[in-house]
Amino acid sequence: MAAQQRPVGLSRLLVGVLSTATWMLFSSAVIILNKRLYSAGFEYPSTVTGVGQLFSAGSGFLLAAVAGQRLRRPPPLRVFARSLLPIAACTAGSMYFGNMAYLYLSVSFIQILKAFTPAITLALCVAARLERPSPPLLAAIAMIVGGTAGAVLVESGAPSFRLVGFLAFMASSLTEAARVVGAELLRDGSKYNTAESLVYIGGPTAALLLGIAAVWEWPAAAAAAAAGRGGGFALIAAAPATFLVAPLVSALVNMSCFFAINATSSLTFKVAGCVKNVAVVAYGVVAHGEAITPLQVAGYAVSVAGFTLYSQLKRAPSAARAAATATTTKAAAAGGPEAVTDGADGGGGTAGKSKRA
Repeated sequence: MAAQQRPVGLSRLLVGVLSTATWMLFSSAVIILNKRLYSAGFEYPSTVTGVGQLFSAGSGFLLAAVAGQRLRRPPPLRVFARSLLPIAACTAGSMYFGNMAYLYLSVSFIQILKAFTPAITLALCVAARLERPSPPLLAAIAMIVGGTAGAVLVESGAPSFRLVGFLAFMASSLTEAARVVGAELLRDGSKYNTAESLVYIGGPTAALLLGIAAVWEWPAAAAAAAAGRGGGFALIAAAPATFLVAPLVSALVNMSCFFAINATSSLTFKVAGCVKNVAVVAYGVVAHGEAITPLQVAGYAVSVAGFTLYSQLKRAPSAARAAATATTTKAAAAGGPEAVTDGADGGGGTAGKSKRA
């Protein structure tokens, strides 16, 4: 019996390693490609993220076809307006402000700031009475806050620091935390699989972002092209591949994320996210000469340690609840769609956020 089960275990391990490594590669590539697009003169984050979400919604249909996840009929308008639209609005805000930060801050510094998001999320969960933090959890958050604050304090004295970029990232973290809390408070009883989350949340998110872009960004982009200043729509016309590669990669992020989440544990996936962020920090330093001081490295190390502890502490109660309810939910789960929490990645995806938030 053991000999027959061994190949299955090895296959699952191989799928987990390859899909997680692929997700890390594509997720890092989206960050780098978007930053290059902004640096080239296309300084319109709502357009970039809106197109990325449009491709992500399309990847939901593709995922439904290749992974056997059926798409049920869209929810009624009342359910959509009360439950899904606020989540899409928070997702749009998180993506817009997160990408806006890349216009003003270095890639490396933004990766350091990302460790701070769980602290904001926990604060909103406590305010909404969704969580009662334990002393160990507060200690983990204190490590995150202390390490990030130290890195910000050092960066604030550097010439490259822009307050508007820092405030944009904080707005992104706040709207992302609001999305997580809203997903709990506005839950309508439906369980959406990954493909459904991409389509029914990614689609409206794309519509919101592109609607804002049409009013706020496209007139300026058209005027820049007409005046021959470069950037804007002129950049798209001159190099359309530059504009299309990033959203295509964001769709691949969703596909690899789906397979990685199904083949690994929540903690493994979060640790992989930390490793990915560290790799992007190193890329910014090596490829673009972004300055990172030893104090910032030390602060980031404390933040990452705090985040790892936070993830482990958050995982323990979830595992206990899952074990306690496994018997009662097994029959229902066998016939229903896979339950995933909807959400969004700053890189353009809405798949599998429950294991990364």
